Amino acid sequence: MDEYVHLLEQSRAAQPNKARYAGRGTRRLVATVAVAVVLVFALVAMAIFRPWPLSTRPALRHGDRGTENRVDDFKSDPAAKSEKVLVELFVMSRCPDAVQVEDVLSSVITSVHSIMDVQLNFIAALNPNATFGADCKHGDAECRGNIDELCALRHRPDLPSFWRFLLCLNSHFEDIGRDGDLSLKCASGAGLDTAAFLACSMQNEGRSLFKQSAENAQFARVSTSATVFINGKLRCVEDGGWYDCPGGHAPGDFIRDICAAYKGSTPRPSICAQYKPTTVSGDDGY
Repeated sequence: MDEYVHLLEQSRAAQPNKARYAGRGTRRLVATVAVAVVLVFALVAMAIFRPWPLSTRPALRHGDRGTENRVDDFKSDPAAKSEKVLVELFVMSRCPDAVQVEDVLSSVITSVHSIMDVQLNFIAALNPNATFGADCKHGDAECRGNIDELCALRHRPDLPSFWRFLLCLNSHFEDIGRDGDLSLKCASGAGLDTAAFLACSMQNEGRSLFKQSAENAQFARVSTSATVFINGKLRCVEDGGWYDCPGGHAPGDFIRDICAAYKGSTPRPSICAQYKPTTVSGDDGY
């Protein structure tokens, strides 16, 4: 019996001190909870103070935005594409100010389309529950018009052809986005591939282009139609009148600045020789 008691006492002595380990466990739990709380507060702070808009995509910088909607007359020559001057239009298809800007740029396109790209960035509020994936200021008809213009831009044979399509739509302003026959007639008259245009306009391709376009406008934080950027820099705004246009807003002013901004190896159009760079469009400008 004494031997059994002795063995029992040895066994108890060899067991861990439960109170001691219980204390350690409690301290570890408290430390773990504290770390978790700190991490939660850090994540909340990042969400609150992170610059708008929130997105899983990296913010696109001016001059570094996606090129899904760019017009390129040199499809087979990547070097020529990268050298061209990027003109971005932040617009709405049913906005009178956009029509005004597009009318001014029509002669610019005729003169220097060989050294420029165009990107359409439509101003709209992204909304996955909306008919076209975004809420447009002038209703769903404007969203439809935006998609039609993006599809024409994607499936154009060249930049002048797309601009003919655009001017055709604008000449029937009240029907933009409301008359499907109008878009098809304008596409056919401008020399676009009508089958490709219709497939884009009526299927997911058009909506994807529209979503990307609206995201570009949000990333650039531009909310005024119509706003013009050249090579990622604000060039001019038309919103019931022209402003923020230090180089002027006549067709010749845009031609001059595009010619001055072009640094590519392809020769400039001959009309560029008629214009001298200003301090705005020179080495310190575009």
